[in-house]
Amino acid sequence: MRKRIAAAALCLLMLLAGACSAFAEGETGLEQFHVRHGSRESKKIAITMDDVYEREWVWKAADLCREYGIRMTFFPIGINLHEEDAENWRQLVADGFEIGSHSNRHESFHDIDRRIAIGRLGTFQETLDRVLGFHYEVRWFRPPFGNIVNEDGSYDAMRKLILAFGYEHVLLWDVSQTDPQLAIGKVRNGSVLLYHARHKDYACLEVLIPQLLEAGFEPVTVSELFGYPPPETGEELYVYNWEDYKDKVR
Repeated sequence: MRKRIAAAALCLLMLLAGACSAFAEGETGLEQFHVRHGSRESKKIAITMDDVYEREWVWKAADLCREYGIRMTFFPIGINLHEEDAENWRQLVADGFEIGSHSNRHESFHDIDRRIAIGRLGTFQETLDRVLGFHYEVRWFRPPFGNIVNEDGSYDAMRKLILAFGYEHVLLWDVSQTDPQLAIGKVRNGSVLLYHARHKDYACLEVLIPQLLEAGFEPVTVSELFGYPPPETGEELYVYNWEDYKDKVR
């Protein structure tokens, strides 16, 4: 009797394992709040560039992408968005590149006051709209240092706050390597590649992008990677107001 029960249990475990395996193969990458990659069944990948302290490398990276007919996503910090660069940012949007939020300042979301955190998100969106001269609905948030975890190891409070602001996920990455020979070996279907606006990273992309294309990968924006249309735009500029959010994050 026990043998029959054990055999039945083993069969059940095998069936469940098969079901889990099938589910894993069909994952889109959006199953978790922390998103690190897209579907492993698609050759699409997303090249991203953070911080934008040295803005010249943003324009150079965009020109490099244009040369190869691809698009990428930039995650500037709000304080690095300047009126003098307005035309460059507008041209990036017009050319199909994407802009995501890296907060208004490069300070960790680790154990910070909820009003400060919402303010960082809101001020980024307000600054971006002001520089562009139109509303650009930012869809993706990448927290500074990739961290929203509290000292106790939880992130529930910050997750609630980020959702309340309107972001469905935080976007992380699964490849961060500035040596192109090492990077190409790490890239998989659906990979999100992390770079920064500096000479070293640009030099890597100069070598890496043609290698990625030769390997059959298709670099796209983050929204394209996950099957979303381009971010919407509008005439009414966003203006941050704490009163709009305080009841949502209590």
